[in-house]
Amino acid sequence: MRTIKAINNFKVDLFITFFLIALGFYLRTIFVSKMGADLTGVMLLFTQLTAYLNLAELGIGVAAASLLYKPLSEGDYAKIKYLTLLLSTIYRYISFLVL
Repeated sequence: MRTIKAINNFKVDLFITFFLIALGFYLRTIFVSKMGADLTGVMLLFTQLTAYLNLAELGIGVAAASLLYKPLSEGDYAKIKYLTLLLSTIYRYISFLVL
């Protein structure tokens, strides 16, 4: 039963991925024809910058939520403070690498 659900999940994810890729090509052609190449280029620049920032984040936000779950539930404010300072330092280093 779990295997069947995993296979179905994979199929749906694969379909959504290909759909979004196809939609991206279609939308770019519409944007170029309606807005012009210059404005479309600016829009794609900001889209790529956002994608790079998401890639640079490396899933640290998800890891931070997982790390903070136990101290938050226990009310361990010293550990929460330590982890948030550590995570802010990590994000600072990532931002310097990106810039």
